[in-house]
Order: sequence, then C-alpha cells, then structure tokens
Amino acid sequence: VLVAAAGTIDTVVSEVILREAYGRIGIDVTIRKVKPERALRLANAGQVDGDVQRIAGLEAHYTNLVAVRPRVNFIDFAAFVVDQPFTVEGWRSLEGRSVGYVRGIKIAEQHVGGMDAAAAGSYESMFRMLAGGRFAVAIAPQANGAYHASRLGLTDVVGLSPALERIDLFHYLHRSHDSLIPRIGHELEIMRESGELALIREQVIRVIMAGAVRGESPCDSDYSCFPVSEWLAQPGTAKNAEGDQ
Repeated sequence: VLVAAAGTIDTVVSEVILREAYGRIGIDVTIRKVKPERALRLANAGQVDGDVQRIAGLEAHYTNLVAVRPRVNFIDFAAFVVDQPFTVEGWRSLEGRSVGYVRGIKIAEQHVGGMDAAAAGSYESMFRMLAGGRFAVAIAPQANGAYHASRLGLTDVVGLSPALERIDLFHYLHRSHDSLIPRIGHELEIMRESGELALIREQVIRVIMAGAVRGESPCDSDYSCFPVSEWLAQPGTAKNAEGDQ
C-alpha cells in the first residue's frame, strides 16, 4: 500500500510506472490519495508501505523512509501567471513577487521561505486563487499547471519558460522493507535502460492532457485508460522514447 499526494497529475505517471514494476515482481499495489504532508507522515510512521514519489533528501527529516534508485520520474517546476509575464532565471526570479504554492509540496516550501507567499490546499485551489488575483505567480510542475488550467477553463493562465528547475523524483519505501528496496530498484533500472520509463511517462501525460481538454479527471481510480502492456508491445517504441535515457 502506497500513498500519493492528492490532486496532482505528475504522481499519476509514477503510479502507473510502479504498478507495472511491482507487478513484474509479483506484488499488487494499492494507492491511497491524501494531502501531501499527511502522505509523508503516514509513510514515515509505517502506516503504509511507502510514498509513490518525492524529491531526494527527505530521509533527513523522515528518517524511516528510504529512497529507491533510480529515479521513477522527474518534473520541470515552472512559474504560472495571468497577466504579469517576466524573464525566468531560476528560483531567484520569484523574488519581489507574491507567490502561491501548495502546502506539503516540499520543493515549493523550500524555495518560498522569506517570500510573500500564500499556501493553497491543492493545485486546483491554487490556480483558482491565481486566476482570482490572490497572488501574482503560482508555482507548479509544468504538466500539473497545464492540466489544471485546461480542465478549469483558465485560458488566461500561462506557464513561463524556461522552467525554474528540473527535479528528479524518487519512490520511497519504509525502512522495514529493506529486502524489497533493491528488488524494486533493480526492476526500475531495467525499465530505465530499456526506455520503458520514458515511454510510460510520455504516454500517461498525453492521455491525461487529452482528457483535461474534455474536463475529465486524470483516470487514477482504476487506471483503465493507461494500457501499459499495449504501449510496450509496439515494436521499438520504448527505445524511441525520450526523457529518461
């Protein structure tokens, strides 16, 4: 049983990847969606077996969690605005601007200290607040921002390029599963080398974004719209995928 932050589409990429990877070693995965901070607390306390994806280095504060290598996913964290575009040169570009972020998303919390920052409970509420003028800039993974702006019909919300930072994300397991950590890590490494991680990420985002245009949820209740076996069965597709080679 794993937890994932609710209301964010980038975790769905890792959810699909992990369901496939664990399935290959004979383990079924159940994923519970909860608020980001609560997810970490549940995983660290051993009330679930792990967290789907998080940034590196969380072991310093959540000492019962161990990161599985290689990375399971990555995100390009970006700035979103309505009518105040600016030149993006890393996180320092946010200085002097009012910023919105999602509570419990650690990379965001690490960078907004000392800023005029407001916390939202979810990405959906954050983008509604941005559209309503609560702050000048919202920070979110590019895919998350594009998804929520599209699904909510916020046509004035624009993601700025380049990204603030590309961030590697790792699957975390409770340390009581020390014998499982190298097994699932080995499976993820095989999938990385084959190009399967990149292919699954690319296809999941494609499906989710197509659904957003129609106002649909990200299909993370039964994952039926992510036919991984069909994607991987197409000759040469994994090796041709980009992003995780």
